[in-house]
Amino acid sequence: MEAFVFVAHNMVKLIGILYVVQLLVGAFNWSARDTNVIYRLLRFLTSPVTRAVRAVTPAAVSDKYVPVVAFGLLFWIYIALIALRLYARRPELFQ
Repeated sequence: MEAFVFVAHNMVKLIGILYVVQLLVGAFNWSARDTNVIYRLLRFLTSPVTRAVRAVTPAAVSDKYVPVVAFGLLFWIYIALIALRLYARRPELFQ
């Protein structure tokens, strides 16, 4: 169980970092970001999470906001996994 939580924690952290890097790369040349090879690679790496979040968000949410929602969701999953790892190591803190 602890190994699964460890792997999930690091995967969520990695995908969150990829979203932040994608934002930073896109910010340097916002108008031509879709032609940037690095930006397209980062978008490809984060696309499974973006598609999953698009599937659960209402249709009223525009497609340009879905990566922001995905990052927010990943942030809260990251916080929950930190609490779960802390509970697994020191359960007396939660009594």
